[in-house]
Amino acid sequence: VLLSVRCKDNHGHHAQEALRRAKFKFPGRQKIIVSRKWGFTKFNRADFTKLRAEKRVVPDGVNAKFLSCHGPLAKRQPGSAFLPATY
Repeated sequence: VLLSVRCKDNHGHHAQEALRRAKFKFPGRQKIIVSRKWGFTKFNRADFTKLRAEKRVVPDGVNAKFLSCHGPLAKRQPGSAFLPATY
């Protein structure tokens, strides 16, 4: 991976064209791959929107933390002590 770029979906074609032009500046063969992940996270786009609607992910800078069913109950919010294990 030489470059990773995040952009909105409606600006994706501009980013692809910019990367296509930039790949001529590097020697060798360069590929442009559009990721199925949400930003720089490990979640797929469909999974991330579903988990965000369920409040199972918390933003953490450029990444996101997944709230699982494990861990001490004392650190849980009152409404999120017991979550269904879906992931």
